[in-house]
Amino acid sequence: MNFNIAVAGNPNCGKTTIFNALTGARQRVGNWPGVTVEKKTGHYSFSEIKFDVVDLPGTYSLSAFSAEETVVRQYLEDKQADVVVNIIDASNLERNLFLTTQLIELGKPLVIVLNMMDMAHEKGLQIDTDTLATLLGAPVVPVVGRTGEGIDLLKEKILRVSTEISMKARFIDISYPRDIEQEIEKLSQLIRANDVDAKYSRWTSVKLLEADKQTRDLVREYSNGTGILEQAKISISRIEGLFQDTGRAAISHARYGFIQGALRECVVESLVASADYSRKIDRVLTNRWAGLPIFGLFMWLMFKLTYDIGSIPMDWIDAGLVALMNFMSGMLPDSMFASLLIDGVIGGVGAIAVFLPNIFILFFIIAVLEDSGYMARVAFIMDRVMHNIGLHGKAFIPMIMGFGCNVPAIMGTRILESRRDRILTVLINPFMSCSARLPVYVLVAGAFFPENAATVIFSMYILGIVAAIASGKLFSRTILKGMSKPFVLELPPYQRPTLRSLTLHTWERGYLFIQKMGTVILVGSVIVWVLGYFPREVELERDYQQERITLTENYDSQMIELGSKFKKSVFKDQRAYHSEMVDYAASASYQELFHQFQLLQENLASEERKELNQLRQQEIGDITEQKWIGRVGKLFEPIVRPLGFTWRESVALITGFVAKEIVVSTYGVLFGVGEDVDEGSQGVISGLRSSGMTPLVALSFLVFTLLYTPCLATVAAIKRETGTWAYTLFSIGYSLVLAYSLAFGVAYFGGMFNWLT
Repeated sequence: MNFNIAVAGNPNCGKTTIFNALTGARQRVGNWPGVTVEKKTGHYSFSEIKFDVVDLPGTYSLSAFSAEETVVRQYLEDKQADVVVNIIDASNLERNLFLTTQLIELGKPLVIVLNMMDMAHEKGLQIDTDTLATLLGAPVVPVVGRTGEGIDLLKEKILRVSTEISMKARFIDISYPRDIEQEIEKLSQLIRANDVDAKYSRWTSVKLLEADKQTRDLVREYSNGTGILEQAKISISRIEGLFQDTGRAAISHARYGFIQGALRECVVESLVASADYSRKIDRVLTNRWAGLPIFGLFMWLMFKLTYDIGSIPMDWIDAGLVALMNFMSGMLPDSMFASLLIDGVIGGVGAIAVFLPNIFILFFIIAVLEDSGYMARVAFIMDRVMHNIGLHGKAFIPMIMGFGCNVPAIMGTRILESRRDRILTVLINPFMSCSARLPVYVLVAGAFFPENAATVIFSMYILGIVAAIASGKLFSRTILKGMSKPFVLELPPYQRPTLRSLTLHTWERGYLFIQKMGTVILVGSVIVWVLGYFPREVELERDYQQERITLTENYDSQMIELGSKFKKSVFKDQRAYHSEMVDYAASASYQELFHQFQLLQENLASEERKELNQLRQQEIGDITEQKWIGRVGKLFEPIVRPLGFTWRESVALITGFVAKEIVVSTYGVLFGVGEDVDEGSQGVISGLRSSGMTPLVALSFLVFTLLYTPCLATVAAIKRETGTWAYTLFSIGYSLVLAYSLAFGVAYFGGMFNWLT
């Protein structure tokens, strides 16, 4: 037997934490049918019964104003859930119970979860859960979601309610004033004439008195729908006359009255309340003057840790890939299949796999900031800044999400009430550096700014934020004039994130990146390999084989000459010693001469390897230049030449339009990291350095990569959320112009003042 469980609650009540605690890793993420609101499902077994769990989007009510509210309401009204688990922030009962009253009216079997009980105790709140359960007609389970405390009891209560053996689970009515109850009863009688059960007829009546459009459309289908709607108009008019307010407001006041009465019965606030740590911390972190600098410091630390810690496992993965590629090169005969496997698949996807530690570390730190409650504070801190571009701090939340991926971030703009605000936020969101750009930053910054790589990466993220805000200001004064609607931002209490929760959140995001490696990036790498493999035969003006032979012979002669000089120095030095010296080879003088000779040998060998590697890179470049991929690059090279870019950069940027990670794998194919690879060659980094790219050009390339046209998935998200190609094409064109302008500025003024040359 299977039971369907729906998890519902306000945003920031810990709903997803409870869902994760119930289902563990047995989860799937997709979209609700017909809409792009995220749908998360999972399952667990308890007492040999399987429970399928759906994590509904966070919502404050069932009014169906937003896409999230519509999804939640439709799911619950369609009676797909056997039990609704209502998650409540125990430290903020009055606000959270407003949704609970509507769930009660909907007539669903309920289990009420008082989450964050530790925070409630810190505020000095003592809650009588048995009395509250009696008043609400549903079992009440105290839980601390982040630690897992109370989860087993919750599973037991869900089982008891599902199997209808819970004495606490019973249907109750929310009590309204007598005049409202009379109107509800009039409408209920008319609705029940259509064979609608009594519990649902009451819910429908209340929604009609609230002038709910979705309910009116539903009732219009009834056999006596016209009469019901006429009675609803009369009832609303009577209520408005009696209460001097709208029907919706009168019902809301009544619900809050029920809530306040229930809380008086079962909640006691200690005379000496515990210290409110959240407020104390907020005095510092959200301070008017200190908030922004502290946020900037946290950002810098995030990328510092991402780069410094990630560089260690990066070396391990790189060494493993080198060993794998060398092994495959030795095992497979020279063929098209071997080239595809080594250069295309392992070289292309492997070039991205090296950066997995950085990606996972970044996601882990973002999860810490989210689970601790700090991310909501960032929106509050940025509120003043966002008002300068005609938005409010709430719009910064999707922008922060863009650090992970721009696609869900753009989808997240639905939390904004105004269409103008949503479109403006969608247009500036792609300037936020997503995780796909991070491998490019790490590669280029590590190659040309090894001592300050973290600072360079941090500056790219800051530049993205500045570009987003500046563009937003421009748009709000031109194509999207107007000011944002006022809003109230809820700040959840600070919490200590648990390792289990952090691991789950990090893995969810990281797994999507790994999936991308096995799909989009793999396909992109293979396409790049095909373009770089054909035509098979090319003619080179230079005889690289002869140049290698000449170079090797030159260094061999230098090595012989060096040995001859060493022997002469030894002979001369030995003669200067007294005849009684028996063992000259053991003398300090000989040892010093021999050490100097060894150093000269090593330097000479190193120079030989370096020149041979440069010659090899030049050969690969000349060969690739005549392949299809080189021809494409040459076609666009005149356009990017003013930025200091070569045809290689033009190819990498073109493929990056599919997915920004492919920029790195494109370089992997272009520089032939699958051929003659050894640990000393440093793969793509060696190729970049020997290709003529300077630190100034590298910085210009990073700026362009940050700002230019977003990937295909992001473009599709922009089209879906704005609903028009006009804004989508504008976003593509504007980002290209901005990227080109700023990258040109870096290259031009940097060259003028001899920066980074």
